[in-house]
Amino acid sequence: MKILKYLVIGIIGLCVLLAAVGFLLPDTVHVERSTTVNAKPQTVYTVVNGFRQFHKWSPWEGNDPAKTQSFSGAPWGVGAKQSWQSKVDGDGSQEIIASVPNQDVSFKLVFAGFDSDNTAHLKLSPEGEGTRVVWTYDSDFKGSLFLRYFGLIMDKMLGPDYEKGLAQLKTLVESLPKNDFSGIEIAVVETQAMPILYFSDSAGVAEAAAKIGAAYGQVNAAMQAASLKQTSAPLAITRKFDEQTKFWEFDAAIAVDKEITLPAESAVKAGKTYAGWAIRATHVGPYEAMEPSYGKLLAFKSLAGLEDNGLSWEHYITDPASTPAAELKTHIYWPVK
Repeated sequence: MKILKYLVIGIIGLCVLLAAVGFLLPDTVHVERSTTVNAKPQTVYTVVNGFRQFHKWSPWEGNDPAKTQSFSGAPWGVGAKQSWQSKVDGDGSQEIIASVPNQDVSFKLVFAGFDSDNTAHLKLSPEGEGTRVVWTYDSDFKGSLFLRYFGLIMDKMLGPDYEKGLAQLKTLVESLPKNDFSGIEIAVVETQAMPILYFSDSAGVAEAAAKIGAAYGQVNAAMQAASLKQTSAPLAITRKFDEQTKFWEFDAAIAVDKEITLPAESAVKAGKTYAGWAIRATHVGPYEAMEPSYGKLLAFKSLAGLEDNGLSWEHYITDPASTPAAELKTHIYWPVK
């Protein structure tokens, strides 16, 4: 009995000692690793400011072939979220909560079963002709004694993973085409559906302006007949575009103030615009000079790892009748997921 008594006292004493030591341990932990990537900050930022490319450089990819992953929120930028379920890596999620273009991406991380506040950053800065990438992780244990002890080995556990991930990010980014999409405003936006009337036609380069103008005339006549009001600048939805011949199949569309039903035989049709996420590039200049802007938009889409999700369209923000060609503003929308 005395042995049992001493054993109990010893266990209690050890628990008290561990608790006392635990209160003296840091309630936070910081892990940091870095590398230099031979690419511009804009390129690195576009790759990491979302999760569509993450599987290509994640140090944890392949740990569990049975892992399930899903995406929600925005496809890129603030609000983008990735969740996972794994018997090896556990369950959790990471979400982009803030971004500073070409400088910093902030993540909130949640791990099932752990009541801690976790954040990570990918900080970017120019270094010579390349980019210095600093990957940090910070956790606030919120007073948990168990997690404080866990924090003692966090750097040794997570540090090698961060080193592996940064090495794979460097390999990925340096293997990508060196496309430059600077000099144009690009954003990922969520669009809302609008009722429209539209007229479908097709044209080559030489006749495109005249044909789309005539198409808008048809739409305006139908609007007047139906007592509809225009609610935004005219649109042109691309049904098909041949890169070699530059032959364009399009819907000349105008957003209206209410939905209507037109006779089946009507040349002008009623419909709705796309609702969902899209890349929006702002082109400034003549309509016939938009090809480079499309090229920069598609370069961005490729770097971000986004997929097509519908028909692209142009939104003619300024009136060509009263705006010099060099100052015309057009929003180019490319639906993505």
